[in-house]
Amino acid sequence: MSHFKYKYLFIGLLLVVVASACKKQWDQRNAITDQQLNVNLLQQIQANPNLSTFAGYLAKIGYDKLLSSTKTFTVWAPTNAALQGIDPAIVSDTARLHKFVANHIANQTYLTGNIQGSLRVRNLNGKNLTFTTTTVEDANITLANQYVNNGVLHIIDKALPVKMNISEFVRGLTTVGLLQQAYVLRQDTSFIDTSKATVASIDPKTGKPILVAGTGVVTQNKYFNKTGALANEDSLYTYFVLTDNAYNAERAKVSKYFATVTNSTDTTMNLLSAFNVLKDVVVRGVYTSANLPATLKSVNGVTVPIDKTAIVQTFNASNGIVYVMSSMNFNVAEKITPIIIQGESASFFTRTDQGGKIAIRARKELDGTTVYRDLLISGSGLPASFFAGYKLSNLNTCQYKVIIRAVNDTLFTKVPMNTTNPALNQSISERVMFGQITAAPVVAGNVTPTTAVNFPYTSITPYNYNELTLTNATTGTVTANSTLNMANGTLNVTKYSSIFMYVQGAATTAANTNDVLVDYIKLIPVLQ
Repeated sequence: MSHFKYKYLFIGLLLVVVASACKKQWDQRNAITDQQLNVNLLQQIQANPNLSTFAGYLAKIGYDKLLSSTKTFTVWAPTNAALQGIDPAIVSDTARLHKFVANHIANQTYLTGNIQGSLRVRNLNGKNLTFTTTTVEDANITLANQYVNNGVLHIIDKALPVKMNISEFVRGLTTVGLLQQAYVLRQDTSFIDTSKATVASIDPKTGKPILVAGTGVVTQNKYFNKTGALANEDSLYTYFVLTDNAYNAERAKVSKYFATVTNSTDTTMNLLSAFNVLKDVVVRGVYTSANLPATLKSVNGVTVPIDKTAIVQTFNASNGIVYVMSSMNFNVAEKITPIIIQGESASFFTRTDQGGKIAIRARKELDGTTVYRDLLISGSGLPASFFAGYKLSNLNTCQYKVIIRAVNDTLFTKVPMNTTNPALNQSISERVMFGQITAAPVVAGNVTPTTAVNFPYTSITPYNYNELTLTNATTGTVTANSTLNMANGTLNVTKYSSIFMYVQGAATTAANTNDVLVDYIKLIPVLQ
């Protein structure tokens, strides 16, 4: 036999040996896999004597049939030792036991090898658990990835209690935070969602459905809608509950800025001041005690000051973490903030027949990069004292400095020329006025609106990109006003309310001398 024949014979024998070895390994693998695939989750649990208590719970609530089905599940099964400390009241109450057991089971298959970092898993009771390669919540996985024909089993060393979400925790407070709890409960509202209601019949006269009484009722919480979805299991928040003393202290700091027309304690303290405090105790994300910084930012961007020595209780919720605080010293300057009114957002104008002279412009800043929008009212035949009106809602009770920003880049030649002060040439002269809302504003003809506080006409010089602080306000045509007056040359709001603001052009009809121009008006509160 030639050298080449021996060579090819040797290679062939080698391939046969390798193939035979691979086949044996594959057969062994298939044998293990086939054996596992002949077992379902219930059988796998029942075969382990260390899981007999959990198996008994499954049978008691009917989940033995569920885990014998063809549907796929992941089960985190606590050992008998892990279940020794469970509250007997849970075991004796079928509904509570059902929620407890369901907290250990999820739809679909979750293997530890597929996790990078951590994974939030929705369980059969609607709660989410944090799953890592070695733990689920604070339980250790002692035996992982027991793969069977309808899912995977992980054995854990602790039971997984059903946690309340943040909303449930706040609603269930019994000893601390009762004033905060009372505010939250008062914000519950209910309405009928016809799409969720049961239709009893159809009204033959109107053709509209007649609903079964008590069906389709949906409850929402106005506070949660404005701050955070604290009842949502898929959200993650850090939430702060203030003790009654801390809550009262923070409300007292801001209550002076919410004086109402009726001086109602309930409105001022329990509604307006309360929301001003509680809107900023909600923080997105979870900050455990180990990584809790000295300050956080609330969902509204306000600094949340955190003194760890003031933490009197910590609660791990299903959708975050709650700290009960004996104090939380908010900065009032971040709670009572400036109001900015954009010029292009006017509510009404002197007359409705001058639309062709009203323009909303897109302009570039001096550096040419940032674009802003402003309002320009200009053109031949523009009536004298033409104004843009704005409805301002919910001004705090305090004095306000008034600032205007208007960039005069029109380069109109003013007539007549100012020979005494040439610097005023090509300027726009306009003023800002404020009036209390008592009736619909006058928006026809050339009538000046009734005002309580007037700022003098201000010269808007060409190409000045800076803000101008308006000074020396005077009283307007309303001498006795229950909401507005002038104090120290500033706008003074004496009752928490809504008002009208006007930006008015010069009292002349000469072309291009009575323009109205505004980027924004800023009202800066003077805090005391």
